[in-house]
This record gives sequence, C-alpha cells and structure tokens, in this order.
Amino acid sequence: MTARLLTLRRDQSGATVMEFGLLFIPFCILLMGGMDVGYQVYVRTVVAGALEAAARSTTVESADSTTIEAVLEDAVLKVMPHATVHIQKGSFYSYAQINTLERLTKDSNGNNQLDNGDCWEDIDDDGTRNVVTTGKSGIGGADDVVRYNVSASYTRLLPIYHFIGVDDVATVSAVTLVKRQPYAGQSNPPERCKT
Repeated sequence: MTARLLTLRRDQSGATVMEFGLLFIPFCILLMGGMDVGYQVYVRTVVAGALEAAARSTTVESADSTTIEAVLEDAVLKVMPHATVHIQKGSFYSYAQINTLERLTKDSNGNNQLDNGDCWEDIDDDGTRNVVTTGKSGIGGADDVVRYNVSASYTRLLPIYHFIGVDDVATVSAVTLVKRQPYAGQSNPPERCKT
C-alpha cells in the first residue's frame, strides 16, 4: 500500500489538468470582459456615427426633427434591438451661450444681479434667468446652434457583471453640436424683464 502511494506521489501525468483548471476561470472572466468592452466600444461608435449623421441632417432648412430622431433611433436599435434610447436636443443663439448665465440686457443699478426692473436674454425660453445647459427645446431656426445628447442603455451580452461587480445595464452616450445653415435671418432670443 505504501509503495502504491509513493508511485502516485511521483506521478506527473494529469498535472496540466489541474493547472488548466486553476487558470480556466480567470481566463474566461478576462475573455468575457474583453468581449464586453469591445461590444461597448462598437455600440458607442454606432451611436456616435448615427448622431453625426443626424446632426448633418439638422443643418438644412427642411430638417424635420421627428424624422431625424426616428432615423437616429433606428440606427441604434439595429445594433441593440432591446436598447432604451434617450434623445435630448436644444438650440442656442450662438456657441458662446452654452453653459453660461443668461446675459442681462438692462441692469438698473449695475450690480450684475437680476433685480426688479432688470431684463435678460432668455436663451432657453423658460422664463427664468439661469445657466443655459440644454438650450431652447427643439432644433431652433436659421443659423442656430443645435446640441444633441443621445444615450442608449442596454443589457450586457455576457454575464460579466456577476464577476466584476458592475451593473447589468450598460449605458453609452454621445454629444454633438452643429450650427444650422443661415437660410434666413436668425431670430433673436426673447427679452424678459423682472417685475
């Protein structure tokens, strides 16, 4: 019996099976992670490409935002059939107005604060003086700057989220700005006054 145990102890056949067993799970996790990242990069590229195509369509006079959004959503859903696509668009009078406080047009006491009797350019047409982040709803008019934000959320293809502690839903997003063609005179933002 002791001789048999000694022979088993010296036996090297089958050792690679144990080594393979130890490396198999980390290798699979690494492989699935790489595939998940690759798919996410691919999806992000598709979303960005569809957004750029939509933005180019927005620049012309006859642009219909509903049709443009439908084409954009269809392009994303071809790659991710069960994705949730969220499209947000807004227009600005110029690039300089994005993420800035709306300009005072009349400052009675010169303190650069909105007081009674003061007026401001209401860029986003919401009736309050604020920092303009999303712009006026829609794609605006001639010579306006349009900002598109698109995000797509989808369930991950592989169950990698179980192993590395991430959410099972991945979200990719893209943002672009485009200036519409000057096919007509640009309309000025409305002026509002605090009373």
